[in-house]
Amino acid sequence: MDRLWSYGGWEVTQTHDSLRRYLLEETYELLDAIEEGDPVGLREELGDLLLQVLFHSRIAQESATDPFTVDDVARGLVDKLALRSPHLTNGHTGPIDVAEQERAWEVAKAAEKARASCLDGIAMAQPALALAEKVIERATKAGFPVELIPDELRVVRIVVGDNPEDSLRKAVMAFAARIRRAETRSRAAGSDVANMGSGDWHRVWREG
Repeated sequence: MDRLWSYGGWEVTQTHDSLRRYLLEETYELLDAIEEGDPVGLREELGDLLLQVLFHSRIAQESATDPFTVDDVARGLVDKLALRSPHLTNGHTGPIDVAEQERAWEVAKAAEKARASCLDGIAMAQPALALAEKVIERATKAGFPVELIPDELRVVRIVVGDNPEDSLRKAVMAFAARIRRAETRSRAAGSDVANMGSGDWHRVWREG
């Protein structure tokens, strides 16, 4: 990548934003290879995705305000894995309980992020169906009652002349906004948002 950069060609004209389409395309091509069970294609597409990591890191290296390198990216990942997977550093040598591993990961993640909402950190730009799944997963994990999930998020309808992607996205965004409002009201009332029970959610949800 450094050698490509040294030629001053197409590569140096790119930005994080201009590469977005390639990152998305490569991700979907990797998913296709997985779906097809194609190990040769999988290897190739993983390489293409790795190129995107290297490319974005090289662009960031030139930043005048907050530069970083691919080594910084790798170091950050190693630090995150060590923090969220205690068995890597606490001397554990045998098989571990998966449920215990997941709990430790979530506890470490919560302490690390200190998020104000159960929806913080969700990539809102992802496709509407995946976004709906993630929002519902996060909400229910935070104690949100399944019976309060809007009907338009329970069943996806494809209507001729309508854009199902846009319709579902609008419904998900409205649902997410209402969850955040409910959390804000609960917090204003002195409740611990991180430990809201079904009754707490029902009470604040009725307020709109």
